Amino acid sequence: MLLVLLTSMVSGCGKKEVSFSEIRIDQATRDVKSFIETSVTTEDSNGIHILGNASDTRYLYLDQDFLESGKGFGSLDIKTDDNSWNIYLTEEDEVMKPAENYRLYKITLDKEYEYMRVFKNGEETYFQSVGG
Repeated sequence: MLLVLLTSMVSGCGKKEVSFSEIRIDQATRDVKSFIETSVTTEDSNGIHILGNASDTRYLYLDQDFLESGKGFGSLDIKTDDNSWNIYLTEEDEVMKPAENYRLYKITLDKEYEYMRVFKNGEETYFQSVGG
């Protein structure tokens, strides 16, 4: 019985999973802060920026250009398959709290992926800027 318990604990502890958490800019590294400060907005900006500063860590930065007029930041979901990881973003129709200027997420990947895609409200879109 003890052997089965130890085996399941060891095999369960070794598996990495994709995870993400929302963080404040003041919690970010100096490289992330610099990337955000130098992000340029243009007339056709979509406000979706991604920075990878380690093999398994990415930072997703959404600025005001991500939002359509009168909408707020919605949810984030990440799905993976064998060779790609996909980010799914939404907007909220009703803004309950004071308007936010940005969202910053720290994403930890479980492995290296060949492809990275981003979707906004169910439609594939692009990253305005990619840093590394």
